[in-house]
Amino acid sequence: MSGYNIDIADMQCWVFRMAQSKWKMSPSDCAELFKKYDILGFIADCYDILHLNSYECALHDVETLLKNRGVTV
Repeated sequence: MSGYNIDIADMQCWVFRMAQSKWKMSPSDCAELFKKYDILGFIADCYDILHLNSYECALHDVETLLKNRGVTV
């Protein structure tokens, strides 16, 4: 795995854990939500822009994406 892919995976893990904590969700419920709305794919696809800010900003972008899709967390 390249360094770039490791960086993407690192962000995906951090954002997942932060979301789980902030939204007070179990790991399985959070994973289900991330899978249903392809949040890990979103992070991977947008990594070049997302990594310019903090993980908190990336989580905010995930929340905005979910809100735009009618999901309340």
